[in-house]
Amino acid sequence: MQEKIAHLQEHGFVVFDFQDTSVIDYVRMSLEERLAQLIGKKIPLEEYHLSINDDERHSELQIELTKFYREQKFARKIFHSQVNFFQKIVGLDLLSQANPYLRMTRPGKPQDNIGYHRDTFYGGSPYELSVLVPFVDVEKESSLSVMPGSHCLPEKLFPTEQIQNPDTTVTKGSSKHQLGFLYAPKLMDPAIEKKMEPIALKRGQALMFFLSTVHGSVVNQGQITRWSSDMRILNALAGVDLSARPDYYELLSLSPVTACARKYYAQNQEEIYATL
Repeated sequence: MQEKIAHLQEHGFVVFDFQDTSVIDYVRMSLEERLAQLIGKKIPLEEYHLSINDDERHSELQIELTKFYREQKFARKIFHSQVNFFQKIVGLDLLSQANPYLRMTRPGKPQDNIGYHRDTFYGGSPYELSVLVPFVDVEKESSLSVMPGSHCLPEKLFPTEQIQNPDTTVTKGSSKHQLGFLYAPKLMDPAIEKKMEPIALKRGQALMFFLSTVHGSVVNQGQITRWSSDMRILNALAGVDLSARPDYYELLSLSPVTACARKYYAQNQEEIYATL
């Protein structure tokens, strides 16, 4: 465990294994079954691109499957299955992303990706961590990449050019924006590619990294569709202003002290307000 923590601190990311992979297998099976209902036949997730090439149909399916993924609270089940691991790294008091993203990245389709970036470009906090969980085995050619050691570097080292997304269906608040696509992406210097490290993952593993870590994918150069979920986690007591996104997180776990303190404040709200 200490090796994992040291790697995260030094490199800004870490790969870890789930102690119990049954929840990952269950989510995969559920996604395949729901996909079969939507397209009228059952196919392995890896071969999705062989059946769905049309971008409009792909977007429709991703919207429906993301809705299903969120309604079933699959991400919460995944977090709970590994909560002891997250508590050792982030703390006992945890918030998890209420509506995480489901990624369906087809081979040779740059429009399925959002390129290299830091989530701190878009208001994310270095206190927040992203957890990428694949539902298929992902070789390096199909994987997400990270820039080791970038998590503590100043923003000025990463100049960007902000543009409007060439996909006109991605606007602020649109369905595709809610899927995690950027309506006004900030483009990094393409030379950044030389510093990126692709991270292969097996089903039952996950990649965790700081939001300040440079990461992303330009195009899936492999032979399979990459199915994954990226879910954020945050220490509930961290000094992060969530007023602009009050519904972004939900409670995952509390330490005994925090739980009792919250009960105290709930019982004494009137008296506290009276002294203000």
